[in-house]
Amino acid sequence: MLKIAQTVLLSLFLSAVAFADTLTIRDDAPSQYVVKKGDTLWDISAMYLNSPWMWPELWGKNPQIDNPHLIYPGDVLRLVYGADGQPRLVVASSQNVVKVSPTKRTTIKRYQPVETLPLSEITPYLRYERILMGDEFNNAPMLLGGTSHTKRKIAGNMVYAKGRLNIDEMYGVYKKSREIIDTEGDVYYELSLAGTARLIDYGGEGGTHKVRLLTNLMEMNQGDRLIPLLSDQSLPASYTLTIPEDNISTTILATSSKSSEFGKLEVVIINNGSNDGLRTGNVLGIYSASPNIMMEKGLPVYEEDASQFTRLMNKWQDKKSHVMPVEVIGQMVVFKVYEEVSYALITKNNQVVRLQDTVGMPKSM
Repeated sequence: MLKIAQTVLLSLFLSAVAFADTLTIRDDAPSQYVVKKGDTLWDISAMYLNSPWMWPELWGKNPQIDNPHLIYPGDVLRLVYGADGQPRLVVASSQNVVKVSPTKRTTIKRYQPVETLPLSEITPYLRYERILMGDEFNNAPMLLGGTSHTKRKIAGNMVYAKGRLNIDEMYGVYKKSREIIDTEGDVYYELSLAGTARLIDYGGEGGTHKVRLLTNLMEMNQGDRLIPLLSDQSLPASYTLTIPEDNISTTILATSSKSSEFGKLEVVIINNGSNDGLRTGNVLGIYSASPNIMMEKGLPVYEEDASQFTRLMNKWQDKKSHVMPVEVIGQMVVFKVYEEVSYALITKNNQVVRLQDTVGMPKSM
């Protein structure tokens, strides 16, 4: 009953705060900032806004910054206010040209323009990792073996496979890296890309097919699965950050580090996907309920620290714990979406994030 009450409280809390944000500049925002290599639009916007997902309001309506994705390290950004009183970021100057003598100037090599998210952190999950439901993986075509007894296969090898394959399709050879069970008991497998392959000789319905291995990132083995390569394995130039159109309430199922406690730049798997209205670039908030309180000898103690006698007496007397507030502790951005689950990157946290923490509509921190 307590969990139900907490869930209802959190749902009402998230609904109330979902769209309460306005474009308000942080008290500690710098008047100007020099863009550095490795900066992202999210990081820079977070210096100025409590709600960094609202960065288009700060950048996108400014004629001096037609495309904020083309801001480069060395550019000097300055915070100004328009005639309407609205804050704007403008490019004040660039530090890419340096005078080295009275007659000679040299230009510093420009880096890649700033990204919305740090692609270095999420590239493996865009290119080499994917998630399938257990039944999808188990029913996928399987690598049987090769023309020799060698169990480990590499690029160039001819191998045999069974299952439904299409001669016009490019396949990834995937290994099962771990099992993930969601809150409803459904089983998913996170897969790692071992290499690529193409069907060269169709063996007929239910027959054995001949397949050539084209590339390999790691050794490929009997039992690996052949799954069509995804179209989203090319890296996006940028992410458009948005708030989900539908109210979201979900949980963190797993992490890239496989840790139970984690923080900023951790890649996590959450228990919602496209069927729940999630889209790539959606910004979400991370919420945690403070530990519940019981009274023991007239003093408050955490429920887990209360004596067994206190817990028994509270239960016998039908006393309820003091349910503590739910607080926002972080933010994340969804960068890869499946039907039922999604990958997201934690972009900010003010305390430790844990497995099973609640994820919902974003709120300023």
